[in-house]
Amino acid sequence: MTEIGGIMRKPKFEMVAIALVVVACLAIGRDAGAGAPEGAKYVGSKLCIACHKATHAEKVAGWTGSAHPRALWPVEAADGTHVLMADFAQNAPFARDKIAFVLGAGVRQQAYLDRDLKVLPGKWLVKEKRWAPQDALDARSDCLGCHTTAYDPANAQWKETGVGCEMCHGPGSVHAASQDKKATIVRLTELDPARQAMVCGRCHSVGHSPDGRYTFPAGFIAGDDLDKWFSLAADVPKDAVNSQYNDLRLGGGKHLAAGTVCTTCHDPHKAEPPSLRTQGNELCLQCHAGKLTGAQHSEATLKSVKCSMCHMPGGRHLFVPGVKK
Repeated sequence: MTEIGGIMRKPKFEMVAIALVVVACLAIGRDAGAGAPEGAKYVGSKLCIACHKATHAEKVAGWTGSAHPRALWPVEAADGTHVLMADFAQNAPFARDKIAFVLGAGVRQQAYLDRDLKVLPGKWLVKEKRWAPQDALDARSDCLGCHTTAYDPANAQWKETGVGCEMCHGPGSVHAASQDKKATIVRLTELDPARQAMVCGRCHSVGHSPDGRYTFPAGFIAGDDLDKWFSLAADVPKDAVNSQYNDLRLGGGKHLAAGTVCTTCHDPHKAEPPSLRTQGNELCLQCHAGKLTGAQHSEATLKSVKCSMCHMPGGRHLFVPGVKK
């Protein structure tokens, strides 16, 4: 028996299944220069906070107050930070007591899991304040790889609920015990741009594992070559959530080729979504100032029109050329 979030659970797969997963991982292999030290184990974000207090900035402006650690939590932990968004008096499609885990911080929507880790048949649309249908999914194969840290699909266990530090920086046991801190953890700024984007792309994407069993890259560690662990969907539904990496790779490739990656524009430790480093057109003009032509790019126009209105239609990260005049 194992305990997850206060719930006692039997392993879901036999040792044969676990062995197959291990063999599959060994077959894929890690890159020699992936960044994660050999033998490093996951230790959880609480240990990271001991030295990185400013980055976490409890419940204010840092990672702790962001949507990442609120990607999943046990429903009984809902408090001022973890808020159960839905109104269950408004024709709810299931009873509140069916919920074991809350899925998502409620930036745009929020879904819910039962005690068997199945997604319940309804999601709450936060801005519209209403219920909407939710497909029946098994969170073990469709959700938990990106809503927990160090998820092991062979037995549906994880080290930490939510997206912890080690999802982006790799397992931290060697780092915590070593005197050479820089060499024992994945530092995104020291990865090449393609690998930096892959760290975010592990979850901000639509696709499946090479064996087709999971909609997340099971076994991927920050610094790995994501293409060895995940196949991007060529066609992304219009209503897809978190498909930014697909856009960057398949549509906005010029930005990636130029070294512009997710963290160029977004600060993953910043609390307020979408966590932009600079607001408005100023962010785009840091690179594009002096290169713009035409009346549509005049100073007067850019005071009232956002670059994203033309170049990121629907919020997609496609960076389309726009209309030439």
